[in-house]
Amino acid sequence: MRLAVGLLLVALLATPASGTVLSKPKSTQTTLNIYFIDVEGGAATLIVTPAGESVLIDAGWDGAGGRDAKRIQDAMHLAGVTAIDHLIVTHYHRDHYGGVPELSRLVTIKRFYDHGKMTALGEDSQFAERYGAYQAAAKNETITLRAGDRISLKNVDGLPPLSLLCVAANAGLIDKKTKPNPECNPGPERTPDTSENGRSVGLWLQWGAFDFVNLGDLTSSVLPGLFCPANQIGEVDLYQATWHGGTLPNNEILLRSLRPTVTVMINGPRKGGHQDVIKLLQDLPASKAVYQLHRNVQTTAEQNTKAEFIANLEEQPDDGNMIAVAIDAKKGSLIVTNTRTRLSQSYRIK
Repeated sequence: MRLAVGLLLVALLATPASGTVLSKPKSTQTTLNIYFIDVEGGAATLIVTPAGESVLIDAGWDGAGGRDAKRIQDAMHLAGVTAIDHLIVTHYHRDHYGGVPELSRLVTIKRFYDHGKMTALGEDSQFAERYGAYQAAAKNETITLRAGDRISLKNVDGLPPLSLLCVAANAGLIDKKTKPNPECNPGPERTPDTSENGRSVGLWLQWGAFDFVNLGDLTSSVLPGLFCPANQIGEVDLYQATWHGGTLPNNEILLRSLRPTVTVMINGPRKGGHQDVIKLLQDLPASKAVYQLHRNVQTTAEQNTKAEFIANLEEQPDDGNMIAVAIDAKKGSLIVTNTRTRLSQSYRIK
């Protein structure tokens, strides 16, 4: 499987195609690059800054012969980085942090961030083993994120400064804006949530006029606090659909508040990518495209997004194709590439 992905990446670097083809960036470049890696319904998002600094949000599953760790390493090769400067674990579910120990054996990981240490998780009968392996990979030196924390990133002279803000962690949320959100009227109220999804780290990346938000698997109990009565984030250009594109958190108020230009669903063939969420996004006036890592094989072709916006069409074989985004702050554009088709689409930054 890894050989197929590796050959694909070589082809992307060497073979001309219509549209914009990905190229291996230099250590200092003029674009911000984001790679949505196929970890079969888990989550792994690689960010590479213009200074060549790398941020990995989640690391997919454990097991499967180290499949997800190897796919992350392949994405790193494509991005031109050899180490992870910042690894952020949104929460302690196997599909988000299970791959960390295997990845740490393949590449250097310099800093580990999460929502805090835990001693037990009733949702996972193997939590002690998995969490112990994660802590061992981090040498028990993890940084606890709290809502309002910023992860310091290097800037490049002549380009806008980068900001990576933690907007949610361990069920705590930022609370800075007081202007009422007209989408609420009055909107749902936040309710207590003790689930691990509800403790997810949420992140807001800004670069010039560009905004990207990744809210992990935050739930419909916690998320209203970010958007009602005040919208703490505002409109975004790029949205990683919460909970893999599942229905409960991706409600109409949240999506109308974010008004994403482009949405990427890190879903699996039988996990996430719900047809109701796809339709809600497609019906938003601001929405220009919805991308899926996998076609939802449990629904019809019409209930998925357009085939050209799907990285992996078949449940078997799983090719590990990615969705890659290059943001050019000076030109005010983001270019989204489906590595299956090697074709790109350009969208304007708001």
